[in-house]
Amino acid sequence: MRKTRIMLAVVITLIITYITLGLFHFLLSTCTFRESLISRPVVMVMFVIGWIPAVIVGHDVAYDD
Repeated sequence: MRKTRIMLAVVITLIITYITLGLFHFLLSTCTFRESLISRPVVMVMFVIGWIPAVIVGHDVAYDD
């Protein structure tokens, strides 16, 4: 059950990070929200630095006493 909570926390953090980056791109450009989510800059930022918050949250949940 503990590993399931860690997995859910990491996946939810990845999704929230992706949606937040897409929202910023949407607000700062003339694209629609759907186009912002699938744009190359948002995807590249997710590959390069978007996974870091999920790793931090996963580590925190795993070693939470």
